[in-house]
Amino acid sequence: MDIFFQDPTYYFLQASYWQLVFSLCGIWFLLDAFVMASLKGPHRAERSHYLLSIAAVIAYIVFYQFDSEEFRNLWMQTLMALYFYDVAIILRDRESLKPSYRQFYLIHHGVSFLLFALWHVSFIPFTEAMALGALLWVSSDVWRWAEQYWRLSGHVSSEQLKDIVYYLERGHRVFAYGLYLVILEFQFTHSSELVLLASGILMDAIDTWFQRRVRHYRKQKQIRNTESYNANKHDVIIHDKAA
Repeated sequence: MDIFFQDPTYYFLQASYWQLVFSLCGIWFLLDAFVMASLKGPHRAERSHYLLSIAAVIAYIVFYQFDSEEFRNLWMQTLMALYFYDVAIILRDRESLKPSYRQFYLIHHGVSFLLFALWHVSFIPFTEAMALGALLWVSSDVWRWAEQYWRLSGHVSSEQLKDIVYYLERGHRVFAYGLYLVILEFQFTHSSELVLLASGILMDAIDTWFQRRVRHYRKQKQIRNTESYNANKHDVIIHDKAA
């Protein structure tokens, strides 16, 4: 079965489609309540988000192994439900969330919702190669989510570790693109295959732009802290010599 929707517009408008989306969204909220109650300390909302996002990717991978056709039929609805949950969490906890967190996810998910609409009218057919490519691309976020959960839980996350995670995520996505193109033998038989690739590159550009901004800010802050430390150390030495 290589076709996802025989009539994508009609399927998208069916009540059963949205019932599943919001049912899954409700499940995310229930899990979020359980996780939030279990976590201690600051940044509980962000940490819950990262844990549930990791759990979703693990579920995608396991589900794909058992029944790839069912994965193809449900992955967009599951992802959309997760994004609705994310937006609701931002609105619920907007006072406690960092501005950069709110800005990134509102822009990222806003573009994603537009892509969801595009996908519903363009993903015909939705092939096995597309399913695998989408799975590999989405799973690349796990590296960053794991590091952010670790850091927000109060553990020390060195600049070296952050750099490693950054390049692991980038490498994971390059691998996803490469394997996808190899499976397609670098030929796009269907326009849907090209739309998926273009969508991945667009979202990757948004992710990379935000991440590079954060990396630049961290590097500049580290330089300022080092310069301040060296200046203070120099003043202490001068003072000791004068004494």
